[in-house]
Amino acid sequence: MDTATQDRRSLYLLISLIFFLVLSAFSTHDRKGEVVLVISLCVALGAAARELSERPGRRWPGTILAAATAVALLLGTAFPLRPLLATAWALLTISLGLIASHFFVYLGRPGRITSGRLYASVSLYLMIAIVFFGLFNLFETLNPGSFVENGLQPGTPVSRHSLIYFSLVTLTTLGYGDIVPVWHAARMFAALEAVTGVLYIAITVARLVASYQSDGGGKS
Repeated sequence: MDTATQDRRSLYLLISLIFFLVLSAFSTHDRKGEVVLVISLCVALGAAARELSERPGRRWPGTILAAATAVALLLGTAFPLRPLLATAWALLTISLGLIASHFFVYLGRPGRITSGRLYASVSLYLMIAIVFFGLFNLFETLNPGSFVENGLQPGTPVSRHSLIYFSLVTLTTLGYGDIVPVWHAARMFAALEAVTGVLYIAITVARLVASYQSDGGGKS
């Protein structure tokens, strides 16, 4: 695949991830809003799987896992039963986690700093937030009340919109404190997400600088 095509696909992935995150701010908190949100999430998942499928030997595993995750998410939205929802969020966490790990390895390989690599770097950062978003939804499904949101009575389920927001502010270490993990597993993984966000920025900057210098960009 030529560089221009790869850059376009990486840009499409980035746009689909940003679209999902922005849409979560404006979609309603009812069943219709959840359907719209899940569909946009499936589009972003499909874009990530398509990008991964261009890597040799990963076409079918990534495609099958992404398709199974999308079906489970749609079924879980249509029939909100706890076992089905737990399966859907577990599959999302696993599938996006595997895709993100492959992206991390790919970005660590030597090569020129192209637009596609920069798009993929930002996309990976956003994917990490969505991986933990899936994990937090799994916690809330298996153990309702794992998170507490200011202004809501204790035990009130935290919405999907609030959990994606919580994941983003945790990854960026903003930590506003308006949503608090109270279950011990939720607390630990929220802390791990914050550590992941800090380390990702440091590692990515170091990799980009190393690639720039190895490509001759550091020469005067």
